[in-house]
Amino acid sequence: MTCPSENTPRWRRRPAERPDEILHAALEVFADQGLAGARVEDIAARAGVSKGTLYLYFHGKDELFREAIRAQVRRTLEGLTSAAPPGEPVERLTRFVDAYWAHLRTKDFGKFYRLVLAELHQFPELSRFYADEVSGRITDLSTEIIADGVASGAFREVDPKVAARMMVALLAQHAVWTSRRELFPHLGKRSDETLVNEIKEFLLSALAAPRPGGGA
Repeated sequence: MTCPSENTPRWRRRPAERPDEILHAALEVFADQGLAGARVEDIAARAGVSKGTLYLYFHGKDELFREAIRAQVRRTLEGLTSAAPPGEPVERLTRFVDAYWAHLRTKDFGKFYRLVLAELHQFPELSRFYADEVSGRITDLSTEIIADGVASGAFREVDPKVAARMMVALLAQHAVWTSRRELFPHLGKRSDETLVNEIKEFLLSALAAPRPGGGA
């Protein structure tokens, strides 16, 4: 059996993986060059395919952006859902926070978040897409977790959507601060583990149901 040469293009060696490789390359190029500055030919080169081959799968830059974001969100949601399956509410929320914090602290998320802040205000349709596909879906999962906790009596009576929005924003903002510690000295020398433990303690205290007899 003949083994493929190391010089054989990736798309010839693994054709089934071609679309995913293109989308991964697209996200890297968007993060490096910005949405406006990214070129389809640069994405094709990063993916190891020709520009013509890329157009067999995607119609252009806007579709590449949407599909790259959708693929990343799908992977993120699969990871979060797997980490926090239905179960005891406090444990489930804790696992969700740990998994989401780990995602937020990856290098890829930092690049992507800066892309969103820097570029998407120039593209209203893509901004709405981001709000629905990224923020919206992660907040929906958080809402489900909190709603289950309220229904079981583990959490106090709160609006799950409001509480979920607060939780996601709290985690995301701390991740942004932690990525630029030199600009946010109020974090001190806290490690990532210390920060996420502080966040969990705050969230669980805020959501805790009153104890029988009126105690906190």
